[in-house]
Amino acid sequence: MRRTVPLLLRAVAVLVTALIAGSLVAPTPAAAFGPTFAADSGDACPYGVTRGTIDWVISGSSLRTVIGADIRGSLTDQPASPSPTTACRNDGFYSVATFTAVFAGGQRQARAIRADNQILSFGFRLIAPWTTAELDRVEVQVCRHPLVTLPPSYCGRTQIYLAPELN
Repeated sequence: MRRTVPLLLRAVAVLVTALIAGSLVAPTPAAAFGPTFAADSGDACPYGVTRGTIDWVISGSSLRTVIGADIRGSLTDQPASPSPTTACRNDGFYSVATFTAVFAGGQRQARAIRADNQILSFGFRLIAPWTTAELDRVEVQVCRHPLVTLPPSYCGRTQIYLAPELN
């Protein structure tokens, strides 16, 4: 019995060491979960903010290329809940997050999401209607527009997310 316990402890120690070493040598690739994105309207008070993930769509052919992007996230337009104590008071503007897929050759496909004093969740796919187009990048920008009056509207800085190279 004395000899069995140390052998069992040694076997458990070897197994734990192997599991730890395996996790250090072969981590799960981050690309499998998609990169995160974030963009805002550039205000001192964060009125328009979008955040989420981009999962790259890979072609099914033998020439593996990125042909699209699955975009999931949320767009927040402050104040998300009307309250006199909210730091960002209602300014009479709404937020629009625009996601633009730019393909090789300059073709573009865009999708816009609009929120007004709310948090809006979304999910959609940007993919070329033509089958041979390779996705170069996804551009994300948040702009704010007045509800009642004519513009001036304003936009935050465009954030660019490059598609991975699959060679």
